[in-house]
Amino acid sequence: MKLSIITINRNNAEGLRKTMESVFTQTCKEFEYIVVDGASSDDSVGIIKEYAQKLEIGDWRLENFKWISEPDTGIYNAMNKGVKMCHGKYTLMLNSGDYLVDEHVIERILPEMDGTDIVQGNLIKEKDEKEYTDRGVGKSDITFIDVMRGIFLHQSSFCKRELFDKYGYFDESYRINGDTVFYAKCLGFGDATFKYVDQNIAYFDTTGISADPDGKWVVMRKAEDQRYAQMFTKRMWDLLYKEEKKIKLYDKLHAHKWSWYITMVIARLLK
Repeated sequence: MKLSIITINRNNAEGLRKTMESVFTQTCKEFEYIVVDGASSDDSVGIIKEYAQKLEIGDWRLENFKWISEPDTGIYNAMNKGVKMCHGKYTLMLNSGDYLVDEHVIERILPEMDGTDIVQGNLIKEKDEKEYTDRGVGKSDITFIDVMRGIFLHQSSFCKRELFDKYGYFDESYRINGDTVFYAKCLGFGDATFKYVDQNIAYFDTTGISADPDGKWVVMRKAEDQRYAQMFTKRMWDLLYKEEKKIKLYDKLHAHKWSWYITMVIARLLK
């Protein structure tokens, strides 16, 4: 298998159905699908079984779909379970509530998995009833400053399975930033390769834990952001702040595809 798609879920039956439907309706079936449920008390398990039964009359092989439902200790514990179950060369973490943008996503992205350790596409988000495209770092030639800022998107990133053996699994002591720490280990302190592909991969669930703008998660996120920042030295942060104006300008330009394209053309002409 070239790809394993992993979905974790707990008591989000409606979101799980949306996610699974987007996966099962892909035109390209050359991947395995793993669902890790955290012993949900709602109808989540019933939905999983419903799709498992559909496989018996469809064109999927039953061994391409695996699922478990058991207690876990958190998001990253569930994600690690999924990684340990998969056999694909690449993994995609598509949590319940997130869903692929259309039925041709896997068909389009598989050719881009050319041996690069991490291949990242775009994430579609909704704010104030408007959709916008989050391109993450939005470039292949990433810098250490990009790693420090932690703007990688796990819902649209295809990571080699072997990276987890080489750099370790998701740090389960985190509740929100475990994936950010993983990318820092691979791309900042490790020698993993990275490629950005300007393709829309998935819609981001704006009702999830990490998207919650209120309550205890705000406090937790701030604490985990501070903990993440401590991975880097004062000298590194001084460099980042020194370049802050340039970085903000980069962000504004990069938010719009054509303005960034024109900027790059001018930069090349001026060497």
